Amino acid sequence: MKKELLRSKIFLAGAGLLVVGASPLLLYVLYALATGATGGNPIGLGLLFFVSFWPAVILMGIGAVQAARRAKQGGGPL
Repeated sequence: MKKELLRSKIFLAGAGLLVVGASPLLLYVLYALATGATGGNPIGLGLLFFVSFWPAVILMGIGAVQAARRAKQGGGPL
């Protein structure tokens, strides 16, 4: 199943979208925690995360379902 999941292009697209959408906000939060910075307002980064999170989760879910079906059938074309 895991092998099929990693071969699913839809799942990988969702994972990539999640990384691209969430990493700027996560890096900002980690920087603020590490340096103790109190200023700034990451509205743009929060909006990027908000807009990209649910489409990424949906793509990953569709890819996981397709990979499960493919694994159940014994493999097949992408």
